[in-house]
Amino acid sequence: MKIRIPLLTLILLFAHNAIAQNDETQSLIDKGLNAEKLGLQDRALSYYNDAITADPDNPQPYILIGKIQEKKLHYNDAVDAFLRAIELDANNAEAHEHLVLCYIENSDFEGTKSGRFNGVEQLLSLTERAIELNPNSASLFCSMALIYTHQKNFTNALHWAKKASATDNKLPRVHNTLGVIYYKRGNEQEALSEFRKTLTLDPDNVDAYFNLGVMYTLKNNHETAISYLKKGLQRDNKSIKLYYFLGIAYMQRGDDKRAIQCYETIIGLDSLYIPAYNQLGAVYGKKGNYDEAIAYHQKASRLDPKDVESYKCLGQVYSDKGDYAKALRNYQKAVAINDKDHETYCLIAKMYAKQGNSARETASYKKAAKLGNKEAQAWMVSKGMAW
Repeated sequence: MKIRIPLLTLILLFAHNAIAQNDETQSLIDKGLNAEKLGLQDRALSYYNDAITADPDNPQPYILIGKIQEKKLHYNDAVDAFLRAIELDANNAEAHEHLVLCYIENSDFEGTKSGRFNGVEQLLSLTERAIELNPNSASLFCSMALIYTHQKNFTNALHWAKKASATDNKLPRVHNTLGVIYYKRGNEQEALSEFRKTLTLDPDNVDAYFNLGVMYTLKNNHETAISYLKKGLQRDNKSIKLYYFLGIAYMQRGDDKRAIQCYETIIGLDSLYIPAYNQLGAVYGKKGNYDEAIAYHQKASRLDPKDVESYKCLGQVYSDKGDYAKALRNYQKAVAINDKDHETYCLIAKMYAKQGNSARETASYKKAAKLGNKEAQAWMVSKGMAW
């Protein structure tokens, strides 16, 4: 005898299962949020991944994973998570806002690091879409301002920054953004004023200490830079970007020992942070310890076989070591990943110069010049050549 289950009963059974699954997913998300509050990021990631297993079509766990990766400066992983959230919910405002933020923070204005878009115009389009979904987001207005700053279109950059200020003048990122614009425009005193306004609004704002540290490092005022970066670390002793630039300041000051300590500290905090391995390689390469330098750069390339910087660094070390065949192989790997990186062609040109191969030196400088490299363009001009 065949037992017939009434349609209404089936509907109620499916509804019960959906509610049970949603309850399980929300419970996992709540556990992840609690783990984050306790500073247990890896545990939080585990809960969010379990939430995805329980409910693969829910965008929220992906957004939460993306935000953790964003905090860890793992921007490519964060981008993957936010893009997946957008696939599941094309109108998700939070995912769009953080996706744009990751591209900006990663200085990936051309899409070459992520391969997700082609050129700054597409990034502008993505940001416009995010603003449609978040029409009152001062943070997104700041992102738009920074894109225009990258293009050196300071009129539009200031327009968007002032729009952000009019929306929320107490948002620290507004004044940080204004500081960046003024610095890039050459108005250093105004930049300093805006970064200090940020600290007035938020005395614990790590970004302001970082920007001040970077600004003074670029000005070769290493003592002031180190002071600001250390003040930032007093507020957040696990900030990778503060340790990273502190290491650069120490390197420029000639204090390799402290620079190495900074990058080793970063690896202790995050063993997957590739730039720290490349910086350690740079320190040892500068000291002439080529084998140690190569080992660190190779470690970076193993962690991310698509990291252009790792291969460029390997090319430089092998070139300094006099092993031009291996240098060229690594430069070619860099070009295969990103054939628009003009710095690589410049490095190849310098390698050929060491070998006395003037024809290939010229050809490489010409490629770099065509891609906008100022050093290569100056070299071409000095030789009376066009590109």
